[in-house]
Amino acid sequence: MPTPAPSPADPLPGEPMLPRGGRALVVRLSALGDVLFALETVAALHAERPDVRIDFLVEDRFRALLEGHPQLDRVHVYPRRQRRRIPGSVWALRSTRYDVVLDVHGILKSGLHVLAAKARHKLGPAAPGSREGAARCYSLAVPMPSPLPHRADIGHLLLAALGLSGRPTPPVLATKPPPAELIHGTRAPRVFLHPGTSAFAAFKRWPSAHFAELARRLCARGLSVMVGFGPGERELVEPMLAAAPTARAVDGGALGLLGLAGAMQQCAVVVAADTGPLHLGAAVGARCVALFGPKDHLRYGPRAHGKPHEVLFHPVPCRPCKRRNCVTPQCVLGIPVDTVEAAVLRQVAAANP
Repeated sequence: MPTPAPSPADPLPGEPMLPRGGRALVVRLSALGDVLFALETVAALHAERPDVRIDFLVEDRFRALLEGHPQLDRVHVYPRRQRRRIPGSVWALRSTRYDVVLDVHGILKSGLHVLAAKARHKLGPAAPGSREGAARCYSLAVPMPSPLPHRADIGHLLLAALGLSGRPTPPVLATKPPPAELIHGTRAPRVFLHPGTSAFAAFKRWPSAHFAELARRLCARGLSVMVGFGPGERELVEPMLAAAPTARAVDGGALGLLGLAGAMQQCAVVVAADTGPLHLGAAVGARCVALFGPKDHLRYGPRAHGKPHEVLFHPVPCRPCKRRNCVTPQCVLGIPVDTVEAAVLRQVAAANP
């Protein structure tokens, strides 16, 4: 039975800071995976306080991810390329009165937007959960545990500081259905392989030749394989398509983020490095095999939400590290194809008991 609506006399969770019918702003400018983590904060707030109108501030690169989002009232866009003049996102924030602003990004750029916003309460993580002095922009800098929690949990800790439960909640995405030719003609379990990362994080990639061999093996086992790529990544998937002619190419640049999410939603398993599409797969409910490499998966790994993922890396003494580049990242280069294939098969079996 539906939960009865509270009467005007019943106190609501977090009501001292967030009145009935109030308005909240969640700030997470980038990157793809972190915006998806911030949507957990949105989902948790909406689940506990559906009366609250929720706005979101995001960079223009990720605006499409939030289009038509059923839990958001308004999306403010930070125009990243307009750094030399006051961006329109600041004027938009100044025109709206908020009860609460939650900065889950915690850097100077997000903090300045929080500072500009008109709000009674401005919350963000205390250092070291925030950097560059962003905590000075908050009316309440919320202490973080040591070691720092998963990035998604920062938002839940901010909600707890409001007086809500802070319970982790799966994010919601308004995905777009993939083209019919990607999914018709087979009933075999689908596996999505995404070999790319951003150019900035290219050192986190598993070798393209390994992905090609994995694609060949999975197709030989009768699985339906999709091979995803973004703008400028076509050369990464050419060896995979040559090694596995039955694999189907998925152009993420043409489909857009929500279309790519829709394609992943049709798959039992997503295999990717530590990159945004990995978290996109997890957000739409696919089981993930994460080829992780240098970063700490306890802080940056895919969120389970009831479907355990497998995180793979080659054990080396220097892992995890915070380096932004590495000449020989053996932590990811050393992951054997046999190990990844076995993990995919376990996840396919778990998805199709």
